[in-house]
Amino acid sequence: MKNETKAWLILMILSLVWGSSFILIKKAMEPIEGVMVFKPFQVGGLRMLIAGMVLLPIALKSMRLLNKRNSFYLFLVGMTGNFLPSFLFPLAETKIQSSLAGLLNMGTSVFVIIIAWFFFKDRINKIQMIGFSLCVFGLSMILFRQVNEADNDFFYALYVVIATACYAISMTLIKHKLQHLKPKEITALAFFFMLPFAIALTYFSGGFAAINMEVHTLQALGYLFILSVIGTALAVLLFNQLVSISTPLFTSSVTYIIPVIALFFGVLDGESFNMVHLIWIVLIFLGVYFMGKKGKNDVKSQERKVN
Repeated sequence: MKNETKAWLILMILSLVWGSSFILIKKAMEPIEGVMVFKPFQVGGLRMLIAGMVLLPIALKSMRLLNKRNSFYLFLVGMTGNFLPSFLFPLAETKIQSSLAGLLNMGTSVFVIIIAWFFFKDRINKIQMIGFSLCVFGLSMILFRQVNEADNDFFYALYVVIATACYAISMTLIKHKLQHLKPKEITALAFFFMLPFAIALTYFSGGFAAINMEVHTLQALGYLFILSVIGTALAVLLFNQLVSISTPLFTSSVTYIIPVIALFFGVLDGESFNMVHLIWIVLIFLGVYFMGKKGKNDVKSQERKVN
C-alpha cells in the first residue's frame, strides 16, 4: 500500500475513533437511558488507568530518556492533556449533549493561539487574528444557541471549555519543550506519571467498587474499554504512524473532522441539533484555516533558516 493511500486510511480511522469518543463517554456512564452505571470521576479514573496500563510497556522502554527537566514537562502534559480532561468531559456530559461537547472541542485551536502568544511570545499575523476572531465568534454562537435550543446546561458546557484549554496547554508544551522526544514516548511517559493519580481517582471515587457482573455494568465496561484501549492507547500509535508518513498539515486535519463525527453520532443517538449551526461550523473551519496561514514575514524568515 502506498504511503498516500495508507495516510488517508489512517486519517479516516482516527477521525472515526476520536470522533466517537464523546458518545462513548456518554455510554460508559449511562449505557441505557435512565441507568447510570459509572459516575464522571469513575469514568475518568478507569479510562486513565486502562490506557496507562496498555501504554506501560512503551513507557518502561522510554524510562532512559527521563531527566529532571523532561519529567516536569511530561508531568504537566499528562495532567493537562490527559488526566484533567478525562473527568471534565464526562462531568460536562451529565448535563450537555455529546455532540455539543465534540463541537466545543474545536476550541482547542483558539486556546493554542492565546497560550502561545501570551506565554511563549509566538507572533500572530493579521490573517491568523482574523481566523482567531472567526473561531471565537463561531464557537460562541454554537454554545449560546445550542444551550438555549436543547437540554444543555451552560455552566456544564464550560467544563468542556476548560478541558480544551488544558489540551492547548499540553500541545503548546509539547511543541516548545518536548520536541526532542518522539510522540509515542511523550504519550506513554505522560500516562506513566498519571498512573498513581488514576489509581487514586478510581479508588476514592468508588470506581473499583462500582464494577460488578450486572448486565448494564458489563455494557458500560465494554464502552469504557473501547474508549480506553482503542480510542486512547491504540489511536495514539496510529497517530504516530500518520505523522511519520505524511505532512504536518495533513496530520492536523484530523482535529477538524472529529467534531463532525461527534455530531453525527450524537444525532444518531437521538440528540437534537439545529441545521442552522452548520453555518457556524463552516465559519470555525474557515477560522482554523486562517489561523494556520503564515504571513509573508513568517515565510521569508523560514526560507532564510532553510537557506
